[in-house]
Amino acid sequence: GSDESLSIGACYYLAKNNSRSFENIYLGQKLFKKNQNILREIKKIFPSKKYIVQDKVKSKKIAKLLKKGAIIAIANGREEFGSRALGNRSIIANPSKPETIKIINEMIKNRDFWMPFALTILDEHKQKFIINKKGIDCKFMTIGFNTRINNLHLIKAGTHQYDNTVRPQFLDKKNNFPYYEIINAFYKLTKIPAVINTSLNLHGYPISSSIDDVLFTFKNSGLKYILIENDLLIKKIK
Repeated sequence: GSDESLSIGACYYLAKNNSRSFENIYLGQKLFKKNQNILREIKKIFPSKKYIVQDKVKSKKIAKLLKKGAIIAIANGREEFGSRALGNRSIIANPSKPETIKIINEMIKNRDFWMPFALTILDEHKQKFIINKKGIDCKFMTIGFNTRINNLHLIKAGTHQYDNTVRPQFLDKKNNFPYYEIINAFYKLTKIPAVINTSLNLHGYPISSSIDDVLFTFKNSGLKYILIENDLLIKKIK
């Protein structure tokens, strides 16, 4: 989605008929090292006086937190390739709450107020929210679309405040099942098949890659929740 990918495009052009498209781009570093017991390490780094660790957390619990307005970081599996967060190193929130944008910025992102966050939307429900007459696929959050005014209030926080356009990630089960399950559980509770999605990083830092990066970001931000694969780490914020 930016100039550093021009060289990759040139390779595809030269390959002509010998190239093929990716089904997903979770090609980066794995979250854990081999045989790493992350739950044990988390409990060492984050003392119980200040943090709660819940293991084997279900998607429905995350969905309930999102419905209430919680902002939740997610770290899972392999990192996304390129400058887009696609559910494996992401911060997600309820897109029907525009006030969330200010909260995320104060917690961690420190973006200018006019810079929009993006949206992940379940592929099977996108037509209710997004105008896409050409039927363009957008798995990687690289294309802008107009939105349908009648449902705009449900995804308002994931659109541009000036013209209500959106740069979405269309998500189906096969591309990222754990992330899909969270959004689908949220949809069942709220009838909103989407979440705000922005990258998991501190302002001025690259997207968190390894588990050490992820834990550093969480510890040094105002985030209260982070889901690390199936384990939920919660700050006891007064």
